[in-house]
Amino acid sequence: MKTFIWRLLRFLIIGMVPVVPFVILYVYTDPFKVLRHYDSFFESNAKGIVTLNQDYVSTKTFLNYVDEQSYNSFVFGNSRSIFYPMDAWKRYLGAEASCYHFDAAGESLWGIHKKILFLFNRDTDLKNALIVLDYETLIQSTPKEGHLFIVAPPLVHNRNLLKFHFCFMKAFLDPKFLYAYIDFIRTGEIKPYMTKNFLLDDRPRSYDPKINQMRFDYYEKCIHEGCYYTENRMRCFYDRKHSSAPSNPICIKEAQKEMLVEINEVFRRAGTNVKLIISPLYDQVRMNAQDVDYLQDLFGKANVFDYSGINEFTQHYENYYENSHYRPHVAMKLMDVVYARK
Repeated sequence: MKTFIWRLLRFLIIGMVPVVPFVILYVYTDPFKVLRHYDSFFESNAKGIVTLNQDYVSTKTFLNYVDEQSYNSFVFGNSRSIFYPMDAWKRYLGAEASCYHFDAAGESLWGIHKKILFLFNRDTDLKNALIVLDYETLIQSTPKEGHLFIVAPPLVHNRNLLKFHFCFMKAFLDPKFLYAYIDFIRTGEIKPYMTKNFLLDDRPRSYDPKINQMRFDYYEKCIHEGCYYTENRMRCFYDRKHSSAPSNPICIKEAQKEMLVEINEVFRRAGTNVKLIISPLYDQVRMNAQDVDYLQDLFGKANVFDYSGINEFTQHYENYYENSHYRPHVAMKLMDVVYARK
């Protein structure tokens, strides 16, 4: 038995030898920023960055600054929600509002549910909440996999801590990522192949960690100067020839209802002023009417605003950076309606 154990250990040690230098590189460089503390996960106007797990970024940034900022107003949603400017939102909420983006890439209803319970269980003041929804968010009622989407451990009482770090180590050792990352370190340049499959990100951005808000001011400048919507960028804006807007299938089923009811109960107990916006997406596909009715019955008709389908926002490609994300001026117009409504 002792001989077998020794042989097994010897085999494992020898097998690990080729990997050891990369493990050292991973620990030393911390490319996904999950091993050490960071006051800010993003550097404004950096040439390029490794694509990070935004769920983790939002959670850790909240924990970094919550004592200093005393947050009481939160925007929840996927990457479309980041374009709701906090300064504009604060004007509607009042001077006492301390606002924070609690977003995640490809956010799910499951993720939003976990974030709201996390805040409530910490006795966080939930004075205001804005939830930015779409079909993709509501249909997801289970945890997501992959290093860009796995939930931040603090949101689940650190139960997934080992799985979380194993996920990032596995992503780092993927040959496609490793080759691109070492090439980036060596040259300091972002090359076209590096941005495929979200390996690295070369979009210039400004970032305010205290409200966890990203802005793409460079792209807005290009749009105003008339040099953004190039022939190459226009290829993503496909024709939408609908005689009437198609509708998504029903997505709010029993699992979704349980989470939505619990979210509503948290807001009721916390006295939260909550608004839900169903995003105006370029595809012009309507949220199923039964799903909209359910949300309005649960949260109140005056608190749920459906901008899916064909409308003034979805008609024009100039309202979008590409066929997925609408621009800040659209978000500001939506807030004008949501918070000015009598």
